[in-house]
Amino acid sequence: MTPPLCMTEPATKPSLLELALTFNKISLASFGGGLSAWARRVIVEEKKWLDDEEFLSALTLSRVLPGANQMNFAVYVGNRFHGLEGAVAAVLGLITIPFLIILAFAYIYFVHSTTPAMQDVLHGVTTVAIGLALSMGLKTGEKFLFNPTALLFGALAFAASVFLKLPLIAVLAILSPPAFLVAWRHHQRKKTSHEAGRNSIAD
Repeated sequence: MTPPLCMTEPATKPSLLELALTFNKISLASFGGGLSAWARRVIVEEKKWLDDEEFLSALTLSRVLPGANQMNFAVYVGNRFHGLEGAVAAVLGLITIPFLIILAFAYIYFVHSTTPAMQDVLHGVTTVAIGLALSMGLKTGEKFLFNPTALLFGALAFAASVFLKLPLIAVLAILSPPAFLVAWRHHQRKKTSHEAGRNSIAD
């Protein structure tokens, strides 16, 4: 599959094994809301497979579509480089070892769920996961801090979810069409400006 021209290609195309090992690293080094934060650090900052813009687009698409967010994201990245085989490799890397670990922890939890120390551990893990999620939001949102349109849509989504208590599907149904329209118009303007600049250089 040939990626659109707006996507930047990494210096080296990852192999199937590298995709599997990378997503295994992501899954083992993070948890809960922190998974997206660690995925960005590895995929964007370390591997440089995607830039911030494509990462956010892929993550948004993964959250809009049905299913687990990170599973969808793994499918996107794997398919981006190796089609169906890449998607399978990324998903297997993401879930295989964690699946075995969660079985072991589930057994331990059900045996020791009433132990006070177990409850303390779970509270600590929850706090860390929230912190990682906030970290990702701040890092990926830096470029939108001075974008009035992005801030407006963010505020509307927050208000609809928190104050109006609308379900996620309703928020998406209301805000997605105008957001996509604004993004498409912005992309068209950038494309036109880029073509104009290229033509002026050619002249």
